[in-house]
Amino acid sequence: MTLAAGRVATTVPLRRNRQFRLLWIGQALSDFGSSMTSLAVPLALLAAGYSPSAAGIIGTAMLIVGLAVRVPAGYLADRWDQRRLMLGCDLARLVAVAAVAFCVFVWGLPLLVALGLVVVSITAQEIFQPSQSKIVRRAVPGEQLGTAVSLNQARAYGASIAAPAVAGPLMALWPWAPFTVDAFTFGVSALCVAMLARNRLVARTAEVRRERFLPQIAAGWRYLVKDRFLRWSSGYFALANVIFSAFGYALILGTARQAGGAAAAGVAVSFAGIAGLTGSLIAPYAKRRLPLSVVLAAGPTMSAVLLAIAWAGGGVIPFVAAFSALCLLTPVIGAVLATIMAKVVPEDIYGRVTASSSFLAQILQPCGPLAAGILLSQLSFGTTAGLFALAQGALAVLAFTIPTPAEPIGTSSGEGLG
Repeated sequence: MTLAAGRVATTVPLRRNRQFRLLWIGQALSDFGSSMTSLAVPLALLAAGYSPSAAGIIGTAMLIVGLAVRVPAGYLADRWDQRRLMLGCDLARLVAVAAVAFCVFVWGLPLLVALGLVVVSITAQEIFQPSQSKIVRRAVPGEQLGTAVSLNQARAYGASIAAPAVAGPLMALWPWAPFTVDAFTFGVSALCVAMLARNRLVARTAEVRRERFLPQIAAGWRYLVKDRFLRWSSGYFALANVIFSAFGYALILGTARQAGGAAAAGVAVSFAGIAGLTGSLIAPYAKRRLPLSVVLAAGPTMSAVLLAIAWAGGGVIPFVAAFSALCLLTPVIGAVLATIMAKVVPEDIYGRVTASSSFLAQILQPCGPLAAGILLSQLSFGTTAGLFALAQGALAVLAFTIPTPAEPIGTSSGEGLG
C-alpha cells in the first residue's frame, strides 16, 4: 500500500493513523535521546579536560552545519524516496552516537570526535525533517495537519524537559550511558521508519531530468520570492528569531546574576519549557479561533507588557514571565504556519520551499547570544528589559502588516517557476 493510497474518504483519528503513529513514537524516543546527547557532549568535553570555550565550539558548529545543509536537504527530500532518506539518516546517527559512546567509555571524548558527531547528526537531522514533513503531509488529512504539527511540537518540548533530568544523573554514574541510550533510540526510530508504507515516487518529466542541479536547488527560493505571504513572513521571523535568541540568552545570563544564581536560571528555563509544552497542546484550538495576525502579535504583545514591568523595576519575575509568554505562543505560530505551507506549497517543491523559508528565518539567529552579551555588559538588567520591550512591541505591530496567505492549491511543477 502506498502513502497516497492511505488517504481514505472517512477521516480516522490520528491515534489510529498507522503512518503518523509510527513516526510519532519513533521520533519521541529519538528526540529524548538527542536531547540527552545535547547536554552530554559539552559535559563530556569538560570532563576530558577541554576549556568551556572549546566546548562552546560545538554550539557554533551546530548552527553553521545546520544552515549550510538546509537547502540541499530540502532538495534531497523533493527528489528522493523520503522513507529511504529517513532510514539512512537514523542509521547514520546510530553509528555516529555509538562510536562516541565507545570513545567516552574507553578514552574520553576528543574534540574532533565531538565535531564529527555534530556534522553527521545535524546533517542527518536536516535531511530527516523535510522528508518527515512530506510523509506527514501525505499521510494526514488536511483538516488534521494542524493537530499533527502540534503533537510533533509537544513531543519535542516534552523531550527537552525530561531528557536533561535523566542525562545529568547518568553522566555522573556512567559518562557513556546517555550516548548509548541515544544510539538505542535511533535504532527504534529506524525500525519505525522501516515499517512505514512504501511510497512510489512520481515519475519525472523529461524537462525535469534535463534541468541542471543549481536551478533545481533554486526552485524553492524562486517560489519563496514570488509568494508574497511567504516572503514577508520569512522576513518577519528572521527578526523575531534573532530577538528571541537574544532574549533567551539574556534570560539565562541576567537571571544568573540575580539572587539564587544558576538555580534561578535553571528554574526560569524550566518554566519556559513547560510553557512551550502547554502551547503545543493548545495550538490546535487556538489556531481555529484566532486570525493569523492575532496569533503572530499575541506573544510579542504579552511579552512587551511584562518586559515594561521589569523595566519599571518589577525585577526578574516579569522578565521570566515575558519569555514564557513567547514560549507559550511559539508552538501555536509554528502549527499555523506549518499548516498553511502544507496546504499551499506544491508537493513537488515542498521540501525546498520549507528549507529556504527556514534558512531565511534563522539566518540572523546566531547573532542573538552575542547581542545579549553586549547589552548586559553595557547596560543594567532593567534597561536591557526595556530594549527588549520596545523590540517586542515593534514585532507586534509588524505582525499586522503580513499579507494574507494564498488559497490552497494542488500540485504544480516547481521547476517551471521563474
